[in-house]
Amino acid sequence: MNQTRLPIWEQVKKYQSSDRVWLHFPGHGGGLGLPAGEAAAAFAAVARLDLTELPELDDLHNPTGAIAEAQELAADVWHADKTYFLVNGSSAGVLAMVLAACSPGDLILAPRNAHSSFYHALILSGAMPRYLPVVEQDGLSLNVTPKAVQEAFARHPQARAFFLTSPGYNGICAEVTEIAEIVRSYGALLLLDEAHGAHLGFSHSLPVSAGHLADVRVQSWHKTLAALTPGAVLHQHGVRLDQHRLRSALQLVQTSSPSYPLLLSLDTVRREMALNGKAVVDEMAEKAGQLRFALAKLLPVLTESDLVSAVFQLDTTRVTILTSEMGVSGFAAARLLTQLGIDLEMVQAGALLAVVGPGFQVKNIERLVSAFSSLTQQKSDRRRLLPPLPQADVVLSPREAFYSASRYVALQDARGQIAAVTVAAYPPGMPLVAPGERITNEVVDYLQLASRAGVCFRGLDGEGRIKICGLEK
Repeated sequence: MNQTRLPIWEQVKKYQSSDRVWLHFPGHGGGLGLPAGEAAAAFAAVARLDLTELPELDDLHNPTGAIAEAQELAADVWHADKTYFLVNGSSAGVLAMVLAACSPGDLILAPRNAHSSFYHALILSGAMPRYLPVVEQDGLSLNVTPKAVQEAFARHPQARAFFLTSPGYNGICAEVTEIAEIVRSYGALLLLDEAHGAHLGFSHSLPVSAGHLADVRVQSWHKTLAALTPGAVLHQHGVRLDQHRLRSALQLVQTSSPSYPLLLSLDTVRREMALNGKAVVDEMAEKAGQLRFALAKLLPVLTESDLVSAVFQLDTTRVTILTSEMGVSGFAAARLLTQLGIDLEMVQAGALLAVVGPGFQVKNIERLVSAFSSLTQQKSDRRRLLPPLPQADVVLSPREAFYSASRYVALQDARGQIAAVTVAAYPPGMPLVAPGERITNEVVDYLQLASRAGVCFRGLDGEGRIKICGLEK
């Protein structure tokens, strides 16, 4: 295939002439109707690209032209049978894959480190989850082991699908090849959240991607490549998952007014990775190595040799600084770094996460070393770790709990009740409790302890109350 082409740009540029008269959406008319002021002027150039489904621009939900060609080119690069562009992020892809794979009442297995979109998919699909333990280490959730997957299928051989997240937020990669073999041996579908791994498979310096072994996988190209937020893709491999049902599910969860600047950014990233992917990711790995080397002289940095299980690999472009080993709160450390102009991807009670992407500049390493060196003066006499997340106690299906009569109560009054809402810290988006699960003493204690440590949770109301199933008696 001709990977030098940009099918979407070839059509979009036909509409860039200032002589064209806009009698269509969007209302800003290519930027001419933007509000006055500095903020609007900052994105005026992009507004000319902000088009609607005009002739020759194709239809995301029924592509036959430029978008279809762009998706075929992407499928070729990532060795997929079909690729779908996602304008509502990988979250939309997760929703669609679960909706396509599961019917109400179907059993789906998943480790507890799944993104919150997976739990939303359970509500929409009516699938019933069974959770696997995730290996924890020093306050970090690593990933799931093949042994845990085998044991879960032995208990639930009728499971329709297995949902896997790899790599995780901190770059911990599961043994996808072995897990895929286990899933297939039980006749189940493998649904892979590879949102953090679009760059894997291009460089020998990083873990090899086995994502092609999944029946379907999502990738966030805005996370690790150079697409605009929230640009992502869904790849389908093989024919075990009904393609027509998958396309119908995508229409359910994606906007009918896709962003053409976003689609264009996906297509340009595809071409860059097709032509120069190895060089792009090799450079990312090299830059990350230089940053790791510099920071490791000052601070404890997570390495693959630190991982407690040999079945995991580490994507080294994710640089996790273990502030807990210094006795320093991750939240306090992040506040100090923010004052110094350093913005991080994720802050946890005992760790900081820095991500090295294509846009990282090596010239900033010296400045980063200077900023991070200030953390060495923040030492405390105690480790600042939260306990592992409590085990889920599933009582109702997430869908049944979500649609049940419900009310908000104070945390103290929620003990023993059934949650009607997902409560999760974001990032990374892993739930403390999901709809249909019992709010145990451990859940309440964790919420209170984590809140005092500085963790902010989605799912509580403005007064810190939680939504439970059932009306007041």
